[in-house]
Amino acid sequence: MKLHLLSVYFLGSSLVCAQWSGEPRIPLSHTTGRAAAASGMFDRNGQKADPYRLTVLRQRTVQHSFADETPAEREIRLERAAAIKKGFLHAWNGYKKYAYGADEIDVLAKKSKTTRNGWGATLVDALDTLWIMDLKEEFWEARDFVAKLDFKKDGGQLAKVFETNIRYVGGLLSAYELSLDKTFLQKATELTDLLLPAFNTPFGLPWQMLNITTGVGSSESPGKTSTNLAELGTFQMEFFRLSQLTGNATYHEAAQKVLKVMLEKNNPADGNPNYVIPGLYPIDFDMMTGKFTNRAAYWGGGGDSFYEYLIKTYILSDFMLQRNLELWTESIQAFKQYAVARSNQGSLFTGFVDGAKFYPYTDTFTNFIPGTLALASKIVGSETYFKLAVDLLDGGYTTFDNMPSALGAEAIRFVRDNVPSDYLMLRENAKQQVSEYGFALEREYYLLRPELIESHFYLYRMTGNTTYSDRVWKIWQGIQRNCRVADGYVGTADVSVDASASGTMNSIDSTESFFFAETFMYLYLTFADQDTLNLDKWVFTTEAHPLSRQMTFDGTF
Repeated sequence: MKLHLLSVYFLGSSLVCAQWSGEPRIPLSHTTGRAAAASGMFDRNGQKADPYRLTVLRQRTVQHSFADETPAEREIRLERAAAIKKGFLHAWNGYKKYAYGADEIDVLAKKSKTTRNGWGATLVDALDTLWIMDLKEEFWEARDFVAKLDFKKDGGQLAKVFETNIRYVGGLLSAYELSLDKTFLQKATELTDLLLPAFNTPFGLPWQMLNITTGVGSSESPGKTSTNLAELGTFQMEFFRLSQLTGNATYHEAAQKVLKVMLEKNNPADGNPNYVIPGLYPIDFDMMTGKFTNRAAYWGGGGDSFYEYLIKTYILSDFMLQRNLELWTESIQAFKQYAVARSNQGSLFTGFVDGAKFYPYTDTFTNFIPGTLALASKIVGSETYFKLAVDLLDGGYTTFDNMPSALGAEAIRFVRDNVPSDYLMLRENAKQQVSEYGFALEREYYLLRPELIESHFYLYRMTGNTTYSDRVWKIWQGIQRNCRVADGYVGTADVSVDASASGTMNSIDSTESFFFAETFMYLYLTFADQDTLNLDKWVFTTEAHPLSRQMTFDGTF
């Protein structure tokens, strides 16, 4: 019998051996609403979550106990945590000096930048990092800034709905759950209510862009009605939790309707030429028809967080949202069969799938997959898929470890084992890179992205294997050598050059809010006390905002 990952129908008695956690399941906020969750509770066969399996899944633990950590290992770990906190403060103080309250800082230019409507994206995105690093003075100062925010003043920019949700709404919700300061919940609700007009479309699919003051939505491409899979499907976690905290099911229903429409309008049985492999959803989407507009499926940029939110929202929902489980199960099986390949150097990478044709191209966004897949696999005890996560992580790490800078390129191309045409199609300089590094650099810059660090954090927390934490430390040292400047950190233009060897830094003056929210969060958590944001008690959004798993859910809000 073929194992269907995370499909509780096929797990049977294997779950009985789950470990049990004695942690109380106490809601973080008392709500009075009892609105039913109408969407997502049933799979496509009309099945709801089985009560017995729910009990077992809810008690299964995924995090390593770390009882075997030696005093020497602990000392090294805490020294590294302190060093990373010091690095964060270096970046935060530069932001505070030149751009406090602004969306971003141009570190080299020593000036602020408005990129996310002027609501302080870096500050809001970093709230939970400040809290976790015990920078409470900075946290409460930031809270006072948040309290005065007026989201109706849009900074003269259209709001990118997806980014506003993951950076602002997610950041505010996490800050609320960590501090229990109601200001953050009030602001999260206020902003989400302003975003809801983006869903006022024929099928309830959200526009990419929104004029906050008028409520008029649009595509990022003027005059078009196009969007992508990630921007459609990355509302589920934040909107589900907001429904729980407010008792208002509207948010959850809006996010879940996206899945309903996608399934109804793109049934492979109906002969849709653009959807040919069930579970591998094409990236490009037309909002007005509800249909995929080409066959290109990819778990990297444009698709990544859609798949991430299928399984993480299932976990956040107390394992109640059966449709999320079913779609993840189908997708991860298709991913394993069609969307990964070994390089001629033995590394396992994911790739781009157009119809049934595989392209050996991968970007750094795909490095989120090992961590999310390992989390899912641990929950159900699937050794097969956990091994897949480990192999993908090892492959992803080679793209950093084989570079002189110890940092990975934004995107690479690789040559599949026993597919010589992959090599023959490369440019001459790319062929030389394949010989030297094992892959070719498609986009050779590094912009402080977190995904590989994130997955190493997950594997370290789940296994206790210091190989993973040592790798994170090596990446951090690469960041220190190649990205640290006088008032913060910036991108580096070419990962094949190490600044300590060349004597010069070829910098890109870019420091997005995710560096404070995600990169520093996962760097620090790898070395902080292991019960800090224990994976059995918290689940992270795509922007690394922790949301509690201790809130019960019975199908009503």
